[in-house]
Amino acid sequence: MNGRVGPALYLTLAALVVVVWFAASASRPLFNPDEGRYAEVSREMLVSGDWVIPQLDGMPYIEKPPLQYWATALSFKVFGLSEFAARLYTGLTAFGTLFVVWLLARGLWNEHAAWRAAAVLASLSLFVVVGQLLSLDMSLTFYMTLGLAAFLWAQSRPEAAGRAMLLAWGAIALGVLTKGLVAAAIPAAVLILYSLAARDFGLWRRLSFGTGLPLFVAITVPWHWLAERRLPGFLGFYLLREHFERYLTPVADRQESWWFFSVVFLAGSLPWTLPALGVLVQGWWRRPARGVFDAALFLRIWILFVVLFFSISDSQLIPYIVPAFPALAWLIAIRPPPKLRRDVLVAAAFSLVTAIGLGTASVLLPRLLAGAERGAYFLPLAPPLLRIAGVLAVSALFVLLRRDREPTGGAVFLGAGWCLGLLLLIRASGLAAPVYSGRGLAAALPAADRTAPIYSIETYDQTLPFYWRRTVDLVSYRGELDYGLRHAPGREIGSIAAFVKRWSASGQACAIMETGMYDYLQARGVPMRELGRDAHRVLVARR
Repeated sequence: MNGRVGPALYLTLAALVVVVWFAASASRPLFNPDEGRYAEVSREMLVSGDWVIPQLDGMPYIEKPPLQYWATALSFKVFGLSEFAARLYTGLTAFGTLFVVWLLARGLWNEHAAWRAAAVLASLSLFVVVGQLLSLDMSLTFYMTLGLAAFLWAQSRPEAAGRAMLLAWGAIALGVLTKGLVAAAIPAAVLILYSLAARDFGLWRRLSFGTGLPLFVAITVPWHWLAERRLPGFLGFYLLREHFERYLTPVADRQESWWFFSVVFLAGSLPWTLPALGVLVQGWWRRPARGVFDAALFLRIWILFVVLFFSISDSQLIPYIVPAFPALAWLIAIRPPPKLRRDVLVAAAFSLVTAIGLGTASVLLPRLLAGAERGAYFLPLAPPLLRIAGVLAVSALFVLLRRDREPTGGAVFLGAGWCLGLLLLIRASGLAAPVYSGRGLAAALPAADRTAPIYSIETYDQTLPFYWRRTVDLVSYRGELDYGLRHAPGREIGSIAAFVKRWSASGQACAIMETGMYDYLQARGVPMRELGRDAHRVLVARR
């Protein structure tokens, strides 16, 4: 096994990953809450024809900018309303990120580094999982990575700096249109920190403010201006509430411990966690000569700042730190050959141990889930776990049995193995759909009832409106729809008593509620006929 592998085999593995990637994205229901929410906002945008003010449940929903909604709505227009079309844009931005990582590594270092960087990124656990979800974090990561790559290219290739910096400004602007000011705040802060650490303030003169800033303004300002004209007071809510209050206060109810993102980073960088720690710990004592740009130092600061930035926030969700992972892949890919060989072997050994653990879990799963409240939903995962263990074991053994220990081929095989294994796991998650998605419950609604009023009582399942292709009437629920309800106060039934009065006097109608609310209403004699239920909710009809 001392023959070398090369680009032809790498391309074959990449093609296999692409096929499985999009097959996995099309084969499972939408997750609650983010996937259902962003799919429904995009569906309502397409149906309403309003491309300025995003809507959720027929009301203004302006917590986030509209770029991804535009892209997903166009995907629906071309491919129809489906899970594949809903996830297509984020899947494309994930592969766009991989291509940018490959392209920059090839240009700044060499083709071997390019394949290693792409393989490492494609196998980082958090990157793969987020790349399979309909959320804003992967598309934000793409634009931030494109901006970072263009900036690094401009600093390393002065002859192309003008065009590269224009691309960097444009990419960051599109990031702002994806998820707000965070797309610009992080690069600006990293620039400041790098300038201080490297004593290089001259790079600020190489940022092409004269052409880049007007482009940034031309991309970001029009939508914000139009939205403010359509919804007076929008900017105050959007900037103060959704940026500063969400970051500085627990208003979003998403606060975690200070070490939360450290754990997310360690778990999300599997199977390359040890190399990840190595590239972050080493190299800080080396300082570039004054005026000489140090890409590795810039990338280290980028990674640490992204993790720190979200760690001190009072709004913390696991996908937030994904923009750190492309930089991590570059740093791992350019490690010295002895360390690279060791990194690949360690990752392969860990992969083999993981394969053994998954195989054991697949056999013991019935026993482990015995007595669990929702164990029956997860029992079908046993056979897929065994297949995933086989994929990881094959890739690990291939690397461990190679005599030449060639790091690029090893990294590519491990990358493909982990990526495919994670994709199979994500695809298998569809077997537990009743726990996290309303698709099955949506199918329980008879066609004859789909035009009748549907009440959502003290809850709002984000996936149901998308599958029903319609909005619902809220009962005693506000949540993230509070802003929209303030602009459409007649859309909410404010109390259970008011709902019961309307329900009892109505003709044909349906309602969705948690099981506890169903028991409460049933005990009080409210007339209901059960249509279906899942792990959380019950769907009922008036008659």
